[in-house]
Amino acid sequence: MTYRDRVAGCWAGKCLGGAAGMAFEGVPYRPRLTVDRICLQNVPNDDLELQLVWLVAMERHGLALDAGDLGRAWLAHIPAGCDEYCIALRNLRHGIMPPYSGYVDNCFADGMGAAIRSEIWAALFPGQSDTAARYASYDAMVDHWGDGVYAEMFLAAAESIAFGGGAIATALREARGRIPAECRVGRTIDEVFARHDRGDLTLDDAVVWTSDHFRHANFTDCAMNLAAVVTALLWGEGDVTRTVLAAVNCGRDTDCTAATCGALLGIARGAAAMPPEWLARLDDRLALSAFVEAVPGVPLTLTDMTARTVALSRRLGRPAPPTEPLYVPCAPAPRPAVLPTARWLVTELPAHEAAALAETLRTTGRCPAEWQDRIITTGDLQVDLSAFAHDANTLDLFTFLEVHNPPETVVLSVTADVGLTLWIDGVRLVNHHSRQLSIPSFHRAEGGAAFAYPVADGDRKLVHLRLYNCLPPLHGALLFGGLDNNHLECCRLTI
Repeated sequence: MTYRDRVAGCWAGKCLGGAAGMAFEGVPYRPRLTVDRICLQNVPNDDLELQLVWLVAMERHGLALDAGDLGRAWLAHIPAGCDEYCIALRNLRHGIMPPYSGYVDNCFADGMGAAIRSEIWAALFPGQSDTAARYASYDAMVDHWGDGVYAEMFLAAAESIAFGGGAIATALREARGRIPAECRVGRTIDEVFARHDRGDLTLDDAVVWTSDHFRHANFTDCAMNLAAVVTALLWGEGDVTRTVLAAVNCGRDTDCTAATCGALLGIARGAAAMPPEWLARLDDRLALSAFVEAVPGVPLTLTDMTARTVALSRRLGRPAPPTEPLYVPCAPAPRPAVLPTARWLVTELPAHEAAALAETLRTTGRCPAEWQDRIITTGDLQVDLSAFAHDANTLDLFTFLEVHNPPETVVLSVTADVGLTLWIDGVRLVNHHSRQLSIPSFHRAEGGAAFAYPVADGDRKLVHLRLYNCLPPLHGALLFGGLDNNHLECCRLTI
């Protein structure tokens, strides 16, 4: 099998695996998908399309490319995103460059958003796993930190090794050595290896064990989802359908896990390993988001992407492998002053006293002097309220929403680790008691809700947030964004 065959298989498997898993993305249950129920949809897939942007960046910069170049490419070409993407973009727009763009305010630092971009580095550096992992770390640092970076490094290394042929299990085990022994991703992979080596589980049993044992509140958590990937690849035994179905049936970030499995199998066995009926549904014309299509020179077809990948890899050659550590997480630093802050009055009052204080705040527009020492100032998007939580108490938080030059539509997202009620100017907008952990996002606000909220330039409204049965650790968030999921700074919280 030629290198070109493996590259074509990588991109075909990435598209087909992602399409097979897309219908179940985020589900909290095991889908129990069977081959007759697979639905292949040709829609934009961030697992693939951001790698096209990186291909163009690598064509421009060559081996000199680093995390800063990728951060600047993000600023130039990727105007919006979800979760860690929009947080990284917020940081970049404030001049916070990698590696801190992936660290600051990023509760999604361990998400799958970087791991799903690993194939480009493996395809450009086949059989050069250290080099592939190094460039994967540059990529991941833009919007991740720690385990979120290690996840992409591990996959890039495994995929690079797989380009040399041999068993996928061997590639996975060798790639494990490219990340630290004690990181959470590494420990998770070790557990899956150990359980597979015991030989006491069928594939179906392994799917149940993996989905139960590694469950995480955030469905995009990279350690949990890499457990699904490694489980599917080990027990799938090289069969594409068996492996992709196993990845999907672990649940959670199913389009990402199935796409990664499809790509690795495509590298190992070429596009011909894909089921013929799947290949018949594969459109050479890539389904891309409009902002990716607008990138000058970006490949628009699988054929062009394969040809460009092969040509660039040959031009890059075999650089000397890195001699320094592949990745060292940046040390936490003081929060950059360029980011906006919010001020909250935090109280613990009986309901009738909280209502009276709300009325005082609403009518006077200012915090009474006796409450000034209960005001906190925070720059964190997700506020840590653990110091105020005890004995399952109730907390009432107050602030004023001040609006300056908003867009036509503003999206409000409110989440907390506990039950919550939100009032704005005395109108109850949210009453949510799921007790899911807070996932502060505009498109999947778990532990709360997200919705369009009408505001106008010059508005000043009282925000009253009540949190119930508070126990530490306790986090909550009130965020304002646009329809593109980007954070807005036209809405300020102050008191």
